[in-house]
Amino acid sequence: MIVERGLDPRPGAYVCLTNVHTTVESQKNASLRAAAEDAYLSVPDGMPLVWILRRRGMRRAGKVTGIEFMPLVAEQGLPHGLRHFFYGGGPGLAAKAANGLRELVPGTNVVGQLTPPFAEGGDWDLGPLQEALATTKPHVLWVGLGAPKQEIWMHLKASHLDVPVAVGVGAAFDFLAKTKRPAPRYLSRMGLEWIYRLLSEPQRLWRRYLVGNSIFVYLLVRSLFGARSA
Repeated sequence: MIVERGLDPRPGAYVCLTNVHTTVESQKNASLRAAAEDAYLSVPDGMPLVWILRRRGMRRAGKVTGIEFMPLVAEQGLPHGLRHFFYGGGPGLAAKAANGLRELVPGTNVVGQLTPPFAEGGDWDLGPLQEALATTKPHVLWVGLGAPKQEIWMHLKASHLDVPVAVGVGAAFDFLAKTKRPAPRYLSRMGLEWIYRLLSEPQRLWRRYLVGNSIFVYLLVRSLFGARSA
């Protein structure tokens, strides 16, 4: 997508990988909803969203996960000399994730990585990142700040960054760095990736999946009945 459409979609372009969690959160978080609506692309990172899109006539809709999307972009970008920059994660994670991408796609040109200072709201000085981007001139800025922070951050900051496109990939940094393991593909295809992740990190993710998924089902049922009665 990034390679096929060119390296300069528009100033401040960013891509959101939207899942059930961010869909539910956007119902009560106006900043997150605005981020999704203003994105250059918002693609489904979850089979429930894919099934809904297909039911609504988008037969070719498919799931787009960070851990699969990043190597795909890197591989297709090799002939074009695509340059990558990693931004986010805890200390050292961006560098490990960059090495992980190089292992998956030998020849990938990662020109830099940077870990932002910890700040709950994402309101930190952009100076170091802007300087690094001006020096390295990447084509793609991979953002691993976690959802929904990364979506809101890209919405607010992408237009201030000298890079053609930013892509929020969240946990893909951890998967590439091998600090966490992604769900098996068969679970992902069945829409059951959330069970694997819940069992892997129950204390951190129980509310996201048990409460969030229940709210998503409620919203879906409500929209279906609303459409039938219209």
